[in-house]
Amino acid sequence: MKCSVCYSNNYTEIGIIKNIWYSDKKVYQCNDCKLYYIEPPTEDEMNNLYKNEYHKYWLYHNGNNKIKNKIFEYAKFRIRYSRSLSQFKFVNYLFNDIKDKHNIKVCEIGAFDGLLLKIFKDNGFSVYGYELNDYARNYAENKYNIKLESDFLSSNEKYDIIMLSHVLEHFVSPRDILLKIKSMLNDNGYLYIEVPNSPMLEDVDNNILIDCLTTEHTVNFNPYNLKMLLESVNFEIIDIKYSNYNVNKNNISLKADILKGNIPNLKNIIPFAVFGIKTFIFPSLSFINYDCENTKWSYGENIRLIARNIC
Repeated sequence: MKCSVCYSNNYTEIGIIKNIWYSDKKVYQCNDCKLYYIEPPTEDEMNNLYKNEYHKYWLYHNGNNKIKNKIFEYAKFRIRYSRSLSQFKFVNYLFNDIKDKHNIKVCEIGAFDGLLLKIFKDNGFSVYGYELNDYARNYAENKYNIKLESDFLSSNEKYDIIMLSHVLEHFVSPRDILLKIKSMLNDNGYLYIEVPNSPMLEDVDNNILIDCLTTEHTVNFNPYNLKMLLESVNFEIIDIKYSNYNVNKNNISLKADILKGNIPNLKNIIPFAVFGIKTFIFPSLSFINYDCENTKWSYGENIRLIARNIC
């Protein structure tokens, strides 16, 4: 199988991803650029996951305990709001010199329920978005009065900045997606990408690695191969950072509980409560950004990147 970033046929099979797709998927690592990628899902598998159930669960979590569900849903929303706010602040400096933000067209691809776009809208930007899932589009329109379109691949619109948060890693052919996005950006327009940061084989034990890769992601990036991919389609990297929960970076179990929505163990109750207070009262303090260089991989870590469209 050929790597979708560097096109190398030099790869190593590292494990099996279970319980995500109809069939188990082998996962490989490119020996040259270190991209992780899985056996391509079928069209039926992709449609079932993204058009039907994927966002329905996150928007309408069902269960028998209604009070517990309400608490779970609101806590989940506050974490998502905190992340969205930190993403907005990460890119907002690009437009500090522009007084009339209404003339700036912000587009989000994979906009989910429109929460990030709502923050841009509240700060005066003109917002547009695309979301494949019917449930999520309806939620965005009903909750935030933001109308999302379903198919960005057929769009001929142009935007000043496109936001791509936890989306690129879901595509089988990320290069083709970036070329389409490039065509949707104005000259010198900006692209924001956020994706999980994947650990190297030598940095973690195999159980943690497979846990990190057991997701709906068809590819998994690191800063090196993500920059390589962007530069190969003529984007200029403006800024790149890591982002993570603002907790002890070495406390893997705490970050796993936050990420997966689990009840923490006794050891983590106090730091978990402190993080919860941040998300409810001081959401801008819930996530931190830090340099990628000479930084050891940390559980729950994401890559944040801003690139400029070079014509």
